[in-house]
Amino acid sequence: MPAPTRPATARSPLDAPPPFTGAVLAGGASRRFGTDKCLHPYRGTTLLQHALAALAAADERLVVGREATEGPGARWIPDAHPGLGPVGGVHAAVGAARHDWVATLACDMPFVTPALWPALFAYADPGARVVMPEGPSGLEPLAALYHRDLHADLAGRVAAGERIPLRWLRKEPGGVVVPWDLLAPHLPDATFVNANRPEDLP
Repeated sequence: MPAPTRPATARSPLDAPPPFTGAVLAGGASRRFGTDKCLHPYRGTTLLQHALAALAAADERLVVGREATEGPGARWIPDAHPGLGPVGGVHAAVGAARHDWVATLACDMPFVTPALWPALFAYADPGARVVMPEGPSGLEPLAALYHRDLHADLAGRVAAGERIPLRWLRKEPGGVVVPWDLLAPHLPDATFVNANRPEDLP
């Protein structure tokens, strides 16, 4: 049975985040959006570029799942299991990452800022393998930290064709959920707004 989710315990605020990889999950079919959401123009740039800007502090940046799409300073990698949803993208990201931690962000969350990652890393103690935030509306697995130690377990799941919700990974050994009340002092209320349709963008 999976271990229960561990309570979030912050490290010292003086501890700097470790080097990390940033990965934009960009492989969705955009059916509800109607057009390619990653290339959708919004506030002077594309949603993909908003996501890459949110990961500006990463030591490397990946774009997962879009065919040969690379932003400035980013490396494209394929999603070998595109039919499995975001879990296939996370599997690809942790497998390609050069660093132990991967900050993973969906391309349709343009209000995430670089401030999210140090706020989450404050709860990435040595035994953590997933650090997943809660927003005002619940768990936010598409803007979370995943450790590359998850790769072997995810490889088995995707090879078996399991389409598991990412939120289940919080129940893995080393899963940490950071409640919104601990994040709210550091982040805007709109941080986790995601755009399933163009009209979802304010």
